[in-house]
Amino acid sequence: MNKGLKRALLLGAIVISAGFAFPVASIAQDDDDDQYDSIIVTGAMLRPGGAQDIAHFRSVSLDGEFLPPSDSLTVEGLLAEHDLTLPRRKQCEQLFCLVGHSMAAAIPLRPQDEYFVGLDFDSNIDADKLKAEPISVIAVVDRSGSMSGEPIENVKHALRAVLSQLGEDDRMGIVIYGDDTVVHLPVSDVDGHRREIDHAISSIEIDGSTYMEAGLRLGYETAFRELDKSNGKTRLMLFTDEQPNVGDTTAEGFMVQARAGAERGVGLTTIGVGVQYDGDLAAEISSTRGGNLFFIDTEKDARALFARDFRNMTSEVASDIVIAMTPPEGYAITGVFGVPADMLTETQEGTVTVTVGSAFLSSNGGGIYASLGRDASRQHLPPAPLTEGQSMLDVQLSYVDAKNGTPGHDRIAVPGPDASAPEGLQAAMALVDQYLALEQALDAYHIGGDEKAAFALLDGLTNRIENLGLPGFENEIELIGGLRDRAAYMSGYTGEIPGELRPLALVGEWEVTYRKGMSGIARGDTVELTEDGEFVTSQRRDGSETYQEFEVNERQLRLHPEDGEDAEPTVFAYRLNGDNLNLRTRGGEALISLVRR
Repeated sequence: MNKGLKRALLLGAIVISAGFAFPVASIAQDDDDDQYDSIIVTGAMLRPGGAQDIAHFRSVSLDGEFLPPSDSLTVEGLLAEHDLTLPRRKQCEQLFCLVGHSMAAAIPLRPQDEYFVGLDFDSNIDADKLKAEPISVIAVVDRSGSMSGEPIENVKHALRAVLSQLGEDDRMGIVIYGDDTVVHLPVSDVDGHRREIDHAISSIEIDGSTYMEAGLRLGYETAFRELDKSNGKTRLMLFTDEQPNVGDTTAEGFMVQARAGAERGVGLTTIGVGVQYDGDLAAEISSTRGGNLFFIDTEKDARALFARDFRNMTSEVASDIVIAMTPPEGYAITGVFGVPADMLTETQEGTVTVTVGSAFLSSNGGGIYASLGRDASRQHLPPAPLTEGQSMLDVQLSYVDAKNGTPGHDRIAVPGPDASAPEGLQAAMALVDQYLALEQALDAYHIGGDEKAAFALLDGLTNRIENLGLPGFENEIELIGGLRDRAAYMSGYTGEIPGELRPLALVGEWEVTYRKGMSGIARGDTVELTEDGEFVTSQRRDGSETYQEFEVNERQLRLHPEDGEDAEPTVFAYRLNGDNLNLRTRGGEALISLVRR
């Protein structure tokens, strides 16, 4: 959907996160050790992360676009929205401990999978003590033209939410960038200066282009100067819609800065904002050691995010984490879900290694998930039998304590399926099923042009998810059901357009059949409602045209006066019946009846 239609639909900012599901069959042999992402720690548990949600995908799935592309749908983000904690088998007595469970695989789009294995993480960490450590926050704020309006206001709400979480030993500073890059607020103690910090937040104004390279550079310089003054840790927090257009705009250029900052003890949290946000660049920057990525789209979301996760997202626990998974003889790891592809390597013996850079506190439990199937030697044979007590997966873990540099290790043998699979593992497999089916359905629609195939995939997924009866899946049922209804309409299985898509049905050319109380429009005139939010009237009498802007939601159409006029917009309730459209003001003073041309 183009930006004009997004504006016309009055539907606010969207949310994005980045992540991957990765089939092991295409794992590259990669000896590059400079691969980093984040594992997320929750309370006394750890989980792999990077993407923290699929809020962007949920947003575009519920706006005016018939079916969204799959670009912003990520398996990490989907998994991270749910608490998928697995039962502990023993008490953890170190920073990182492995927890493993398995079950028979039942993923319709992956019939080759025999088993589904979940790796969760436990810890003896005192999360409250870690979160209480003082922090210096240097906010780097994009104030370029693309951030005007709601995005910059949401950044201000977010900065105030950050300020509300800071205590008497914490410090805060603000760097802003647009055409110019300046230290807007020198780093200072929060205690005794809250009013001044709040005033500095309020006074941020929009300024031209997006020189993000310079913004990050000055941000890091400010953070490095703060290291000796901070009462604890120091973290950069970048607020941006990721639209750099000045200086070095490549991901590698920004990652060089992020890596150098991490080496000196300054991590980077990226907060995405804005309707035009494109998270690909942010995902790469935040994949460096010490990096993580979140998104906000409303004032309410900003408050909720920082109230829930501020101390988590700024609390790095460990680094240089390596997880090696080895399947039993006769089996191969056929898929790994929850980590980006460039974090995986595979040996000829079938061991798959995940290498990640940092661990942070988080709100949900969960882990890495692997599917197992027959290896190449048994492609035409039954699955290899597993003897009693034989492990389903041998897993080794190594890491470095982020606070004191002490190395640590753990190792477990994941047992075969229990009589009843843990609820967290069932939920994780259902979410992987959801991710795969959504991705294939949306690609069938956008790439293959096959509406009926998209509907069949979404219809089957709807039935599976609803029949599982798992707690906490209400949002998934709403999401999948809404997409299914749209696909049913698009494929001709129902003639009733879903309510949230009604605004799209107004786009097109119409002929005026009746009008009352409206000047500048007459019977027989042609009206075109464009995707860019323009209401174009072509007069039959002399061929002249007038251009007005309009905005529309599910119930009302707001028609603005022509440029230069000071009158208030005219608000119509509208009724669409087949090829007939009626616009009527609340008191009935104005009425326009149209028929589609």
